[in-house]
Amino acid sequence: MDAVAELAELERQGEYLALIAALREMVAQDRAVLSHRAVKSWMSRRWKDIFLQQAVTDEAAVETARKHLLLAKVPLRTPDKKGSPRQLLAERFLKDVGAATWTDELPPPQVDEIDATTLLLCPGLLTGLLHSGAHPFIAEAPVLESERGWKTLRVDLHPFRSCAANEADMLASLDRGEGFTADNRPVQDPAPPGRVFLLGYSKGGPDILQFLVDHPEYAQRVAAVVTWAGANGGSYTADTIYEQVKNLDVKAGTDRLHQVLASVNPLISEKTGLRRVDEYDVAGAFDDLRTSTRESFLADNAAALDALGVPFFTLSGSTTPFEVPNFQFSDTVSLTKRDANNDMQLTQRQAALDLEMSTHLATLHAHHWDLAYAPFPGRLRALSPNLDHPFPKKAALAATWLLLAELGLID
Repeated sequence: MDAVAELAELERQGEYLALIAALREMVAQDRAVLSHRAVKSWMSRRWKDIFLQQAVTDEAAVETARKHLLLAKVPLRTPDKKGSPRQLLAERFLKDVGAATWTDELPPPQVDEIDATTLLLCPGLLTGLLHSGAHPFIAEAPVLESERGWKTLRVDLHPFRSCAANEADMLASLDRGEGFTADNRPVQDPAPPGRVFLLGYSKGGPDILQFLVDHPEYAQRVAAVVTWAGANGGSYTADTIYEQVKNLDVKAGTDRLHQVLASVNPLISEKTGLRRVDEYDVAGAFDDLRTSTRESFLADNAAALDALGVPFFTLSGSTTPFEVPNFQFSDTVSLTKRDANNDMQLTQRQAALDLEMSTHLATLHAHHWDLAYAPFPGRLRALSPNLDHPFPKKAALAATWLLLAELGLID
């Protein structure tokens, strides 16, 4: 029996501690073991279990999960759903899972202190433009850093320019430690972060992939890459928007730039939030998010990405037209014709990453912004439902840290 088959047998027998220890040793010897189907299946199962272990301590998440989804916004008192907290959380915030997800409880994460790795958080399109909390994990990353000592450095990726242009921002963080703190303050005394794992939200995913293809020499410092609702395969919405903006001139000043951005999304309302105005390349950003662009990129570079030996992990979202902001309704309906499990901006295929070294950990029941952003301010939420963003982001982010540490990828 080969080593991977032995892992599968340990899982079948319920010898989870032995499985975890054996897999960690195998990863230390050769990370290519993570490309095996049985190992990918285990990692997906393990991430979901750790997520539920973390989420059961989140009272707000449990309370949300107790409510019937379509009745949650009804002002009248409605009966709560029945079931254990794990079951309610799994049914509300995970997609396509069975009873084993909440009944087969696994051991707590087998993790020592994590203090030698930094999370490089790579944001996506529109970062900071929708509202002040429109930064990935703006509330959760600081808490995890404060409570558990897990260091986060936010890469100052430009919110509207091409992936290749944003490589300069990646280098600024990796080489000099420049960027923003977990709570989004400019780093005052930058220093290179050493060993890192990269988490790319939305366009942050393609930005990371482009960077690694063009700068493979950094792979030795990268413990893992996580794309979080990453637009790895492009966006059908971006296909449409690109045709509208490809010939627009946004170099005529802040007012003109704001006009263009507002045409992309009606909630962009704060002109004072615009930074690095002379670097905006709206057409370039959407060109790099076109389906054809991203599919061509992956076809040309999949082998090179696998050859890096870096483990990749993906998480995707799934929602319905009745769970998104009203101004996203029509786009979600259009995407639903292609894939009923879209996140209002990406299909499952677009959020996937077809690499030997890539593992899809879970499909999360939330829309694209709910997966990463803080709730919209009350004055904006008054314009639309489904901007309260109840998905338990702290539990999901913590589960990612803990899985990578249990595998021995970070320490």
